[in-house]
Amino acid sequence: MAEARAACRPVPAIGLHSFRVDPALHTTQVAMSSDGFVLYVPHPYFLWKSLKRLVHETRTQVQTLLWPLRPRFVIGFIAGFAAYVSGRPTEHWLRSGRLADVIWSVDSLLPFTKLLPTPVRVAYLATTTASAVILVTVFIQKCFLRMLLSYHGWLFEERGQTSNMTKIWAACLKYGYLNRGLVAGKPLLFAFQYALPSLKPPRVQETVDQFLVSMKPVMSESEFAELTEEAHAFVKTGTASTLQSYLWTKSLLSRNYVTDWWIRFVYLRGRSSLFVNSNFYGIADGNFDVIPTNKQLPRAAVIIHHWLLARQLIDRERLPPYRINNLVPLCMDQYTMAFNCVRIPGRECDTLRCWDMDESRHIVVIYKGVYYSLVPFTDDTRRILTPTEIMSLLQGIVESHEDSQPQPTKIAALTTLDRATWAAVREEHLVDLGSRHNRQTLDHIERAMFIVNLDDNSPKTFDDAAMGLFCSDGTDRWCDKSFSFVVFKNGKAGIHTEHTWADAPVIAHLFEWCLACEAKSSHMLYTKSGDLNSEISPKGTFKWSDIPWGPRTMPDTANMRATQLLQWRITPELQAEIDKAEAGAVAAMNDLDLKVTMHDKYGKNLVKKAGVSPDAWIQAALQLAYFRDQGRFDLTYESSMTRLFYEGRTETIRSCSAESCAFVRAMENKSSTKEECIKLLKASSERHVNTSRLAMTGHGVDRHLFALYVVAVGKNIEAPFLKKALTSPWKLSTSQVPQRQTPSGLWPNNDSGDVYYSPSGGFGPVADDGYGVSYSISGELRFFFHVSSKKKHSTTDSARMQKQIHQALADLAALFEK
Repeated sequence: MAEARAACRPVPAIGLHSFRVDPALHTTQVAMSSDGFVLYVPHPYFLWKSLKRLVHETRTQVQTLLWPLRPRFVIGFIAGFAAYVSGRPTEHWLRSGRLADVIWSVDSLLPFTKLLPTPVRVAYLATTTASAVILVTVFIQKCFLRMLLSYHGWLFEERGQTSNMTKIWAACLKYGYLNRGLVAGKPLLFAFQYALPSLKPPRVQETVDQFLVSMKPVMSESEFAELTEEAHAFVKTGTASTLQSYLWTKSLLSRNYVTDWWIRFVYLRGRSSLFVNSNFYGIADGNFDVIPTNKQLPRAAVIIHHWLLARQLIDRERLPPYRINNLVPLCMDQYTMAFNCVRIPGRECDTLRCWDMDESRHIVVIYKGVYYSLVPFTDDTRRILTPTEIMSLLQGIVESHEDSQPQPTKIAALTTLDRATWAAVREEHLVDLGSRHNRQTLDHIERAMFIVNLDDNSPKTFDDAAMGLFCSDGTDRWCDKSFSFVVFKNGKAGIHTEHTWADAPVIAHLFEWCLACEAKSSHMLYTKSGDLNSEISPKGTFKWSDIPWGPRTMPDTANMRATQLLQWRITPELQAEIDKAEAGAVAAMNDLDLKVTMHDKYGKNLVKKAGVSPDAWIQAALQLAYFRDQGRFDLTYESSMTRLFYEGRTETIRSCSAESCAFVRAMENKSSTKEECIKLLKASSERHVNTSRLAMTGHGVDRHLFALYVVAVGKNIEAPFLKKALTSPWKLSTSQVPQRQTPSGLWPNNDSGDVYYSPSGGFGPVADDGYGVSYSISGELRFFFHVSSKKKHSTTDSARMQKQIHQALADLAALFEK
């Protein structure tokens, strides 16, 4: 949870660097350096590939541009209109009316058109006019769509109390853009992207008022009076209006006033280690009874295959945009960075580097501390290898390792260092001119589509799996990579994810799709013994909603590239740095207290019957548990998404409110009746739901204060109120990872999460003396909780906090027992 941990600092100076050619990009490049002017032209094979890709990208962009109109409809309309006009007599109004006269007059300004024969000129003008009509129609439709997507009133209405305005809005969106028969095509990945509303800064007074309301329950009267005075001074002295004017200027030049700063200052400029502090993990399997196999390599091969299919869907923009209630689209920008992406350390600021899909066509497999490069495509047709073919390459890695016993390395421990130290070590030992061998190996890792960890451990509990995915032994999780797919010896799996490129729901969505496809086809993919069924492979065209499988032949190894052993040259100086990094990682890992539990006494089925929002219910339970554990109330962070807006990321829900504190006090007061507690619980729920809605619709507190502070630092404007507001510690940091972002029809027997479910994932504590709590609502019958804390602080204990959470959930349920 780097977003809750990081603090702002001044913008560093941007240095000037020479532009150099990178032959590995295989594209035509022009560069200037101290050596002079350089023109690099790649081999004709790569030029041909670049041309094919350009045609494909142009076609996709045209489809996205024309949507919601179907390209075939557009071509048919233009051709039909041109044929109709060409067939009309000269005196027809389409050829000699006022509109036609204007078109003829404009066309006469072009010198070459007068030389064309009249029939050709008529057809050309009719085609041009029809194209202009189409473009104007599409532009008007997209403007109307942006207006529709700017309406957020639906979010503030209770179920069963839909207003007429919202009904009309939903009908316009559904039947005007989503269900239009032959006229509209299916929306591609970015069909809605440029119609999403821009995120503008809210009013300063609104933000300050909300901030003060959220701080009152966690401060003494004297502290709150002092804070209120500083807030009023901030608003009345003109400091706020000056900073706000800069934000509004920025919002005129950018469609999102905060996201670029958020990524740069909260993530990329963060100097602490990614290990435990920022990265997060996800566990694949919650129900051990339905894991399709307990064998490592078959499971790895199948899910790798599905990761590659997901990558191809994103590359071709055939991944359907995610829509809330299958209606309201979300920003899909983060999906483009899921693959071929790495965070490169810098001494002052890191860089997020993403390669083009054609520039990254391999994965890196880490097995027993040894690194291998695996190309999961055929050499001739560039077809994605089948699970059986991938399995044969993985088996080759295992067998060659057993035969040759290559020297393992713990070099990944370097990625657990603080960012400035890691950047210095990387420059000195891995990328300087004296370490060409290491530089090539490092480039292989950083350029990879993703990393696969074949882990030798066999976790039996959720706790074991969580620690294995999050930390392992501190030496084989490449923390900089967008994500690493981990498969344990017993077939259990999960992911380790870097946070900069995306938020948890994005990678969870993709991973859930891989697991759903595996589950639905597991009877075909695996034999009864858990081995791969080598007699099947994907057939025909696959879609997000369906991957057809059918009979196949044995893999043709002649078209498969052999795996490559990636070697390092470890000097004594580099080994000393690795040893220090390992010691630090082990210390951080040993200090981490991480516990994962499942609550299956009830789920959201009971919560909904009680008339309370499931998320508000859990947050109330967390407040009650935390108060019992710590004996006080503290600022509580809950992450909310702002993907209803262009390039939206997250906003903070301040879950500790006056209403939640009143509910907790009532629960702890033995003289309180059930009726009083229920009334206060529902009041707390209403407050929480309203705060969540404000955060989702761009009216939260923390991102606005953050952006104001960035301006204040950049312009050297003193703003003590902002500094105090942004340095208040989050002792309880929480986040809900949504489940079932894929339709139930994609799962076996249309399962909605009762049989096939995931424990989701978690993260490290934000405050050293606080808790990190990640939770998920799994189906109708259960909740999962991941609680993390630091062992060095005696005031926190993750196992104790888990017990308090379960007891709080039981106490909430008891309120509604008859």
